Amino acid sequence: MSDSASSASSAVAPIAEHEAESSAARPDLARYLFALQEHFPELSDADFAIDERPTRDIVRVDWDGWQAVFATTERAETRLQAMASVMPHLRGFLSPTVPIWEVDVQCADWRRSWRAAQQPEGRPLTPELIVDQNRERLVRDLAGFFHELHGFSVERARSLGVESYRAWRDEHEALAHRSQSILRPLLSWSDMTWARRWWSRFLEDERVWSIEPALAHGSIDSRCLLVDPLVRELAAVTDWQELRVADPALDFAGLVDAYGTDLGWRIVEHYGSLGSTADASLFRRVRLQQTVRRFRDVVAAADRHGPESEPMAEAIKRLR
Repeated sequence: MSDSASSASSAVAPIAEHEAESSAARPDLARYLFALQEHFPELSDADFAIDERPTRDIVRVDWDGWQAVFATTERAETRLQAMASVMPHLRGFLSPTVPIWEVDVQCADWRRSWRAAQQPEGRPLTPELIVDQNRERLVRDLAGFFHELHGFSVERARSLGVESYRAWRDEHEALAHRSQSILRPLLSWSDMTWARRWWSRFLEDERVWSIEPALAHGSIDSRCLLVDPLVRELAAVTDWQELRVADPALDFAGLVDAYGTDLGWRIVEHYGSLGSTADASLFRRVRLQQTVRRFRDVVAAADRHGPESEPMAEAIKRLR
């Protein structure tokens, strides 16, 4: 099996594409719309899109330059509280603009808690926008962004509510158990043996866990990196719902998945030239985190579409 396949596609459900389905026929849409209309009374269900990537514990709603995030589990609510606390400290610390959560609705029922922020201007840095004329500038901008972010004080992040590095390891142990349970009836004996051995080696590898953790974005892809209209520089970074104390390799795994190995490694090398650690160990852990992302895609496909679905078959293909 290979760990270098492309990442899973998002689970975005644009409401405008489902005009026949009213919010009354889709209770999930009606719930989000009802919550949002208290603060945005002109909003209708034809205006926004719902995004459940990468998992359903945080649901994102986008409309007209705004974004709201809803927690569906207690742990997700804790993460969103930490994100809202950290973001004002990152604005000004980071060179790109970041969103600040202007609306913060805390309800007695945590399942109804949500936050909203006006999104920075810019266009997503899709791979086709990177050309010879802007490549080196974007390499410098992206490397500088990660150098700044990973240099933010972990102690300060923890004091603002971000989960500990131990929680990051616990999350991998839970993912190992869940992904293997899902895959067991779907894989051949030899493939399942590979999956068990891969997780065993990964979780027991002290080189993976005895590293200096950093504050990581957690969900880097081409949609969260925004560039100016002329595509000359990195203007803003969005989608901070997975902000956490983790291995910096997590962010670079998303970067390599989004833009390919050549550009990804070029950015990592420049990151090292700025004074951050970019040694052989980091490169190895990036590869490992790419495989973790493939297992995460399998779990997401099972949760959204079921184990016998076409998206699940595609996720398994990517894992292979």
